[in-house]
Amino acid sequence: MWLGYGCGVNVHVSRWAGHVATTWWLGILVLCRTLCVLAEFPDTEYPSARYTPAPDFLPGPSNVTFHRGELAVLSCSVYNLGTKTVVWRRQEKSFPLTSGTMTVVADDRIQIGHVPHSNQWDLMIKNVQPEDAGLYECQVASTNKNFRRMVSLAVLDTDADATEIQITEQQYVERGDPIRLECNATGQYYTPDDIDWFRNGQRVTSDDKRGIKLLKQLSIAQKTFTSILNIERAQMKDSGVYVCRSSNKQIASTKVHVLNAETFNRKRGTLHEAREAEYDSSLQQLPSTGTTYRPSAAGIFTTCLALLTVIFQTIRR
Repeated sequence: MWLGYGCGVNVHVSRWAGHVATTWWLGILVLCRTLCVLAEFPDTEYPSARYTPAPDFLPGPSNVTFHRGELAVLSCSVYNLGTKTVVWRRQEKSFPLTSGTMTVVADDRIQIGHVPHSNQWDLMIKNVQPEDAGLYECQVASTNKNFRRMVSLAVLDTDADATEIQITEQQYVERGDPIRLECNATGQYYTPDDIDWFRNGQRVTSDDKRGIKLLKQLSIAQKTFTSILNIERAQMKDSGVYVCRSSNKQIASTKVHVLNAETFNRKRGTLHEAREAEYDSSLQQLPSTGTTYRPSAAGIFTTCLALLTVIFQTIRR
């Protein structure tokens, strides 16, 4: 009786232990499968856990020297900029010169040299002057005021270049004809930045309605900047003194005279002049009055009749 009861208990305990072991094994398998599934998810599902590197300055010149009138370039390259902004300022002044690609101060000589998606954030100063010399600061806008790079600018108080500038000679054009003026500015060491045009002191710009076009050509190899002024149809008000001025203030001038074709001003070789020459030639072929006698028809008939009478009388004799 006791033995039978004891065997029954042992069998029951053995079955219970088997169920527990099976349950543990199933739990371990489910846990492993869950871990495998989680491992297949990419890290981008958890952006907050990713590390964002801090910006850093790339190596560049910290001391630069330019001549007066040159284009001064202060280099600044920033790696891992992200969404932050690059700011340029003079060290002795707290107000910034630029912020990003925008110029903050009222000085059209200052701009930022930056190509989208590049590391370059260069400060560019056109027609640099001795008073522009000093220490400049390239800073990444952030709470860390120590994240900055200093560049020292020196400006030599001598002309950087002896620019030679030439313009088209004086022109005479008829109203309605095209006007074409060409201005060449050649530098000794570098190419001029630009050329401006003026007529009677007023600046000339492109105007599609009037047919005025400005064409610009740059040759780095020859250090030459060429600007061509084209006026499709000349008007009387286009007469005057034309001046071309290079970026370093070199000047050349010429005159344009617009003639009214409806007046006595006319070109040589026109059809009108050819007809006049033909008429003059026909007049020269006519005999001069008072030097040549031209007898009338009655006189010629009387003379012939007299000659016939004399000849008839001679034959009868």
